[in-house]
Amino acid sequence: MATKMPEGLYFWTADEVAECLSYQRHLPDSYGDSDRLYTRLWDILAAATNPTPWGGDGSDGTVEDPAGRLDPRNDDKAPHWWDRLDPVEQAAIAAAFTAEMGG
Repeated sequence: MATKMPEGLYFWTADEVAECLSYQRHLPDSYGDSDRLYTRLWDILAAATNPTPWGGDGSDGTVEDPAGRLDPRNDDKAPHWWDRLDPVEQAAIAAAFTAEMGG
């Protein structure tokens, strides 16, 4: 059964989840190697056709204003990839987000 994506995760990119949340401790032993989810999240970022631009001076596809990184159409944002994760992965990420960010 799928886990509902935490609302606060809406603007997170796959790589931010991979690098910033301790979801590994929430994966059951039966999941196996937690690096599998880490790799999967980075693969999602690599496959994005409209990724979130990096911050910068506004040249070369970067954005100067932090709000420019919040475009929900960027396909590396959680609403675009959440349903591609299996229920165990969703539950681990949701549990880590709730524990570390307060829900």
